[in-house]
Amino acid sequence: MNKFKKEAQAIYELIKISNPIIIHCHINPDGDALGSQWGLKKIIEDNFENKKVLVPGETNEHMASLFPQPTFVKKEDYENALVIVTDTANRERISGEFWEEGKKIIKIDHHPIVDKYGDIDLIEEKASAACQVVAKWAQVLNLKVSALAARNLFLGLVTDSGRFLYRSVNEETFQIASFLVKQNFNLLDLYQSLYIQNLKIARLKGYILSNFKITDNGVAYIIFNDKIITDLQTKIITQNKILNIKGEVVLTREDLTSQVNVMSNIDGIKIWLIAAYDQMNSKIKVSVRSARWIINDTIAKFGGGGHQTAAGAYLQNINEVEKLIDSLDKITSKSPELTNN
Repeated sequence: MNKFKKEAQAIYELIKISNPIIIHCHINPDGDALGSQWGLKKIIEDNFENKKVLVPGETNEHMASLFPQPTFVKKEDYENALVIVTDTANRERISGEFWEEGKKIIKIDHHPIVDKYGDIDLIEEKASAACQVVAKWAQVLNLKVSALAARNLFLGLVTDSGRFLYRSVNEETFQIASFLVKQNFNLLDLYQSLYIQNLKIARLKGYILSNFKITDNGVAYIIFNDKIITDLQTKIITQNKILNIKGEVVLTREDLTSQVNVMSNIDGIKIWLIAAYDQMNSKIKVSVRSARWIINDTIAKFGGGGHQTAAGAYLQNINEVEKLIDSLDKITSKSPELTNN
């Protein structure tokens, strides 16, 4: 029995004897975090009778219409509970309270190992998404995967792989995608829900493309401060009134940093990043991406982390952002460390 199947079976046996089961993911969840949470919940409910499965945490504006609202949990819910954490490399980023109160903890992830907090770990660093790991777990054990579970897992897989464009995509990624699509969820509806964009996001993308800067060695970047955000919100509000579009317009930090890949696939750009000030914690969130230059080692020196070509950090001030940009520029002055193989 290979290592993955051995760990997969151990998780199966632990789920079989546990109740309740509480599934966490990371703070500021993306499609992979939420997809792995809700996809795993549905698989457990479909394959194990009388299981109480709770999904605490949070959601965001982009994903609110695609998943149910998180479950409210109390400290006493964790007594004798099995806690499963998906898509979260380190304990500081786990969303929700009391997770350490669980009787047993399982970690399912695809990030490089930086923090061993689970009693059982199911980690595939070469996987494109945590959803890929969850789907592989179900496939290896021949578990029932309903259309809804498959839809949730496919959503996380397609978003975390950049619609199958990122370097992490490999043969197994497509094999798992095929396995999920065979469960007969409505793929067209999912894509339409995922990629339709409102005027706010369209205008934001236009602003980024019109205003990003490039260093001498090909690092593209844009820094959003309070004034830029306020001015952009005002313009969007004015345009919404003209189009008779109602509703409040607020550009959140997630709105801004989630558009980092707007600068990808532009000739001459080697590394690209967005920095956005966050009034909630008085820090600057920076999201960085690359095609062929390894960036996570550099990001780690600034207190952040992530994958080789997709990473991020929270920085204290604009000086730190400028130092990070300078460090990334030094990387791009050299030959890339990643090949096309």
